[in-house]
Amino acid sequence: MFRRLTIGTALAALVVVITPAHALVEDFSSDPFAQWSFGAGDNSNSQFGWNSAAPAQYAGDAVGSLAVHLDSSLPTARLDRALGVSVTQSDSFALTTRFSFSITSAPVNQFMQIAFGLVNSSLTGGDRTGSFADFTSDNTFHTIEFAYFPNLTTFTSPASGRTLTPVVFGAQNGGGDAFANFASIFGNDSNLSDNLTGITALPELVVLQADLTFDGIAGVLTLTMNQVNPDGSLTLLNTEVPALDLNTQFLYDVTQPFVVDTLAIMAYRDGFTDPSDPSLVADVTFERFEFAVVPEPSTALLVILGIAAAGLAGQKRR
Repeated sequence: MFRRLTIGTALAALVVVITPAHALVEDFSSDPFAQWSFGAGDNSNSQFGWNSAAPAQYAGDAVGSLAVHLDSSLPTARLDRALGVSVTQSDSFALTTRFSFSITSAPVNQFMQIAFGLVNSSLTGGDRTGSFADFTSDNTFHTIEFAYFPNLTTFTSPASGRTLTPVVFGAQNGGGDAFANFASIFGNDSNLSDNLTGITALPELVVLQADLTFDGIAGVLTLTMNQVNPDGSLTLLNTEVPALDLNTQFLYDVTQPFVVDTLAIMAYRDGFTDPSDPSLVADVTFERFEFAVVPEPSTALLVILGIAAAGLAGQKRR
């Protein structure tokens, strides 16, 4: 009896310990502009719009969605919602996003992304690319980002492209631009077009789920993709994109870490595109965001697990 009570108490305590310390959910069932605001730019080009009557897209989905029109020739507009907490490189957290998209134009040999993630409300700027006038003006410090570049390139043979990667920008480092403190999986590992067993492009016009999970102990950011089925179940999409280890990124300075406090949807301007032929024109529909801070294992948790393991071992001996 004593052992059973000990194990039961331990497991009950375990549930309490692993409850997220902070969580945010946005399902767009109510007007998002009551809680969201523009952290960069504005909505003068009507790029962000709430569809209050958008039907549910899968079992459990709320009525309502946020439509975002991307045109990389327009000024940057970034829609923000405060997380209610600040997290940095030593914290573990997760961002889950359900969305669909369609591409109108993504010209060959240009390069621009569909992006969303986490930023710093005070320190993250809106210049993602720089420009021909100033190559080092980019100032998107303190950013955790999902980035999908649907463009192909003919610089390789066969043509390749369609890059998918998690992205991290740290704090401003030595007065440099954002790319002086930057980490991503750019290269062969992020090039979906080169996949042998995985998908070669993200599917359009279906609901996708992107999970950005950061391990604050290991310093590793993982991007996982699923397709959301009508019944609410998930089908894993094999992207072949590996986890992003900040400790192995030579352009990222772990002593100048990110601090983020805001959920953000980015409609970036491309400072290097031809305005008459934008590098990206696309439409993205967001169904849901979920953010949670994940508590690290504490000494108390380790003690609880030890008690539970000892109790189970004792029962086996009996």
